[in-house]
Amino acid sequence: ARTPAPFPFPFTSPFLLPSPPAARRTRKDATNQLRSAVRIHVIRNRVHKHKRMPSCVVVEKPGGFKSLAMRDSPSGIVETKLSGSYVEIRVLAVSLNFRDVVHIQRLRPKNLPFIPCSDCVGRIVAVGSGCTERKLGERVCALFFPFWENGRPRSAADLRGALGGANALEGGITHGVLQERIRVPESYTVRVPECLSDAEASTLPCAGLTAWSALFGGYEDTSPTRLVGKGDIVLLEGTGGVSLLALQMAKALECSVIITSSQNSKLNRARDLGADACINYKETPKWGKKAFEIAKGFKEEKDRVGGVDLVVDVGGAGTISDALDAVRVGGRVMLVGNLGGRDALIKRMDRIFYKAITIQGLVVGHKKGFEAMCQFIEEKRVKPIVDKVFLYDEYKEAFEYLVHSKSRFGKVVIRVAGPKDFEKEDHLIPSKM
Repeated sequence: ARTPAPFPFPFTSPFLLPSPPAARRTRKDATNQLRSAVRIHVIRNRVHKHKRMPSCVVVEKPGGFKSLAMRDSPSGIVETKLSGSYVEIRVLAVSLNFRDVVHIQRLRPKNLPFIPCSDCVGRIVAVGSGCTERKLGERVCALFFPFWENGRPRSAADLRGALGGANALEGGITHGVLQERIRVPESYTVRVPECLSDAEASTLPCAGLTAWSALFGGYEDTSPTRLVGKGDIVLLEGTGGVSLLALQMAKALECSVIITSSQNSKLNRARDLGADACINYKETPKWGKKAFEIAKGFKEEKDRVGGVDLVVDVGGAGTISDALDAVRVGGRVMLVGNLGGRDALIKRMDRIFYKAITIQGLVVGHKKGFEAMCQFIEEKRVKPIVDKVFLYDEYKEAFEYLVHSKSRFGKVVIRVAGPKDFEKEDHLIPSKM
């Protein structure tokens, strides 16, 4: 395994006490200060036989994910007392999103070094004295939007603090979860279903909740109101994490599903998951019109007017025109991503109003939605598709695979810690309680 180097952030340790004025300094003062410095040096250089500092993966300089490096944690986890309603989470697995790649590529020098990634699952290893909801040993995910409790976002404040990236509305940047330990208020966490493995559970904060919100409306103030149900037709784009989770959830709701891909091998795997119709968009460039016609065959004779009820659009500029072709009169397009670009010239924009289409922008989801999604997953036994799991020190290879693999089907996950880390005494330096 790679050995982390000291983290380059400015770091103030409680062991480093300010020096007294020169006139009042004594030999004893100098000796105590030297002992403090030696103590820090011992911790920082891991001379403990079986213990070491928690580590994190950081972007150190502009240049994308190739500039990632492993460093000691900057948060002072082992040197500061856990206070209030905070919990400490031993990260088990981190799943990667294209959002992580985009934010890494757009980082400015003033934001570096920076810890990436938004999605993780971990186990609570310490709780503050004010905690009332969380207990030691619980397996939880940290929320993508920690301040968004329920309902439609009322202001930019609801959408601040998104993990592992910049805040597009208010500015600022929040460190992510690609590290061995994190500390967050207990209200920023949600328990995950026990039916999921660590790798599967790590996909829920962004990809899982986005898929759920696209099918259930996501932003209702009361109990979730699903947008589709038995007999409705859903069109999904591609075979990434959001689309595959939406496929599984839609089938659990007894919907008919049409899905697209550029590879027939991936379409065959999607059929195995329950997809009712598949379109190779390279072989069928006007795949939106094709989906419109396919939808006719799924409907009762009296309702054969064509078009799908819901499109989950992950492509943005590259797919919105076909999405408008595919949706039925009175149907809905949920805009959840921009993998095909951010700037689009929409031809025949009048389709939106003469077909009475509802277009809704969607950004992940809120805490109540996450809790409802977990209950749904537990009841329906939905299992997120994980394509490949990398070891913690293979973080560069994981990002490389996410970006360049042509065969990827589902999520890419980095395993930060495994079960053996909890069978024995934790191999990290214990935190102060």
